[in-house]
Amino acid sequence: MKKIVWDWNGTLFDDVQLCLSCINALLRRYQVPVLKDLSAYRKVFGFPIKDYYREIGFDFSKTPFEKLAQEYMDMYQDRSYQCDLVTGALDVLSRAKEMGIHQTVLSASRKDYLLSQIRAKGIQNHVDDIYGIENIYAKSKLDLAKVYKETCSKEDEIWFVGDSLHDFEAANVMGANCLLVTSGHQSYDRLKETGVPVFDSLENCLEVIYEGNTNRR
Repeated sequence: MKKIVWDWNGTLFDDVQLCLSCINALLRRYQVPVLKDLSAYRKVFGFPIKDYYREIGFDFSKTPFEKLAQEYMDMYQDRSYQCDLVTGALDVLSRAKEMGIHQTVLSASRKDYLLSQIRAKGIQNHVDDIYGIENIYAKSKLDLAKVYKETCSKEDEIWFVGDSLHDFEAANVMGANCLLVTSGHQSYDRLKETGVPVFDSLENCLEVIYEGNTNRR
């Protein structure tokens, strides 16, 4: 069976500008230089989130990471419901469903938050499975990728579509073909270092998946 695993934030869900706004608000609160624009954000954002926070200037000896992360989520979550899907996402999800492709959303977000966002966008009926952080057995996206892999058979043709280097890592864990998009949280220059196809739109990704050709760029 042909299967697509979609990352959520930045891939299907257009929350990049909101994330920049929230992190800059946090940086201002602790008197750390802000990220000047989306390009600057995409150059530094990454996983683990703790490393990303450290790189942009937070001092955990002054303010614990856990406190910073909670304050960020307090700013982000309610405002996230105002975000739209990435351009073309609904059409791509609908077309993939019509093609009979099994679709999964897999995210490092807390599952209750993830489900709320998916329901708010009205696409819960477009996907077959939703994986988010929810228990001690899956503490990261890579753990979720391992759990997902256990549900697949050797005959399945799995495609992982994401917007970050971490998504490339998750695809490798589950033995999936990987496609990356530039609409999300990391720059094209960073994504192309993976050597996998990088596209500007989800429509391009679906075309490649339908054809089953990983050689396109």
